[in-house]
Amino acid sequence: MKYLISALFFLSLTGLFSESLTVVNRTGSVIELIQAAPAGEDKWGDDLIPGQVVLDGESVSLDLTGSAPWAFRMIDSDSVVYVLYEVLPAISGKLTVGPENQARLSAYAGAERNISITNRTGSAVSSFRISAVSDNSWGPDVLDGRYIRSGETADININAAPGTLSFDIQFTLISGNQVIPYEKSDVILTDGASLVLNLHSEN
Repeated sequence: MKYLISALFFLSLTGLFSESLTVVNRTGSVIELIQAAPAGEDKWGDDLIPGQVVLDGESVSLDLTGSAPWAFRMIDSDSVVYVLYEVLPAISGKLTVGPENQARLSAYAGAERNISITNRTGSAVSSFRISAVSDNSWGPDVLDGRYIRSGETADININAAPGTLSFDIQFTLISGNQVIPYEKSDVILTDGASLVLNLHSEN
């Protein structure tokens, strides 16, 4: 069973402000969901058009709060996924989405992926496991006996079901004579992803 302990990725958010963006649908289908992630975020936000749809040829205005550049994910009525990166609303003010923006999952969400992990916890990471958010058990330790010392970065390979984007992760730290597990939910792990592990203490 997964227990979420207070372990968060350190997200350095600078220049936080609100801005608007008009999304124009040129996909040929009805867009039913729009999600966004500001710079520094590692997961998609909530649906920006809850209870709405954007018909082909129509547009919708979005109010965004966060740091640019933005990434967007959209899903149409045929369950086709569209992904756009490096969006700068302050410059363009408009985002046109078409068939050319369809996500090629095989390119970045295939069965084998390489990710980098930077350890800034202050302790050694002794294991790292993933689980698709729909699974009820953890996969094998991908470090396989290796340690990632604090301040170090390690490249690791993970295996996942093709097309799966979001995972729960579990890593363990060696603190004194204790081995302490930490978890993080709903993390996007595509090929080439970079994770920074940094613990936040709660008061």
